[in-house]
Amino acid sequence: MLFSKYRFLTTALALLTLLGCSPSGENQSPAGGALLGETAQQGAFLAYEHSVGIRLPVEQVEPRLAAVRDACSSQRFGQCDLLAIEQSQGAYQAASITVRIAPAGVGPLVGFAGEGGELQSRHTRAEDLAQAVSDTEQQRQRLQRQQQTLLQYQARGDLSVSDMLALARELAEVEVQLAGAAQQSAQQQRRLTTNLLTLSFSTEGEPIGRLARIGEAASGMLDNATEGATEALKLLGYGIPFVIILFPLALLVRWLWRKASRARHSA
Repeated sequence: MLFSKYRFLTTALALLTLLGCSPSGENQSPAGGALLGETAQQGAFLAYEHSVGIRLPVEQVEPRLAAVRDACSSQRFGQCDLLAIEQSQGAYQAASITVRIAPAGVGPLVGFAGEGGELQSRHTRAEDLAQAVSDTEQQRQRLQRQQQTLLQYQARGDLSVSDMLALARELAEVEVQLAGAAQQSAQQQRRLTTNLLTLSFSTEGEPIGRLARIGEAASGMLDNATEGATEALKLLGYGIPFVIILFPLALLVRWLWRKASRARHSA
């Protein structure tokens, strides 16, 4: 009996020790690491898009943006294509980067971008491309049938020169449309096999000092003054031709008025 109780206590202590030593999943994953890429199920035509907002210290926004860009360009987390970068300067810096990446690389890239920061928001949506894919496939099949028909006509030996030229023009137009349909189908498949990911970086607090804020305000005032002077010079340039025309007319009206006044006094 005592041996059974001792064995039970030993087993319980071992389990508690293992639970205390094992790291939790929350500590293992970086900020935003829980966001995973999405892949459509068999037979579905869903194009997934992710938007992630990350808050960082102001001095880390620009370096982190450059690091994410380099990670995408070097294919660090798998296939990745850079689509857009936006960055604003001022009292509160903000930046965003949009990439198209393989689903397996979404989570690691988000975790890398949010390392040392705070995940503010994340949003995932899917666009159903079933109708668009079906329309493109039907268009491609129709154009292929039309191309085969034109090739059969072109192989006939009883066609005139004008008919051959007309067939050549029709065939060239069909081939151009086929190339466009193939390009559209490739773009659709790219959207289906990859995820669109937008990472937005922002800051909070007072990132710059009072003197810097005064300097920024003075710079803005100088810019406004320069813009106002430019607009004034433009208006002056527009008005000069009217002055050149109206001044002689004003002199002529004055001369006619004085002449009419003298005539009335003489009468």
